[in-house]
Amino acid sequence: AFCEFVTSKEARNAMATLSRTHLYGRHLVLEWAVAEEESVADAGAAREKAKRDAMRAGLGGARGPGKKGKHLKF
Repeated sequence: AFCEFVTSKEARNAMATLSRTHLYGRHLVLEWAVAEEESVADAGAAREKAKRDAMRAGLGGARGPGKKGKHLKF
C-alpha cells in the first residue's frame, strides 16, 4: 500500500512510528517509495537473480543427456 503526506515531516513521523508497529502479530515492513525508473531497474535485477537461483536449484533447464528437467518460463 502507498501513503501520501502533505509534509515531509509528517511522512518521517509516520515512518518512525509505524516501523515499530505489529499488525495481527506480524511486524510491519515499511520502505520509502522510489521513482518508477529505479523500481523498473530493481525489478529487472530481481528477475535476473530469480533466474540464477532457479538454475542453481536445478529448475531452469535440462539436467543432462537423457534426463528430463523442469522448465520455468520467466
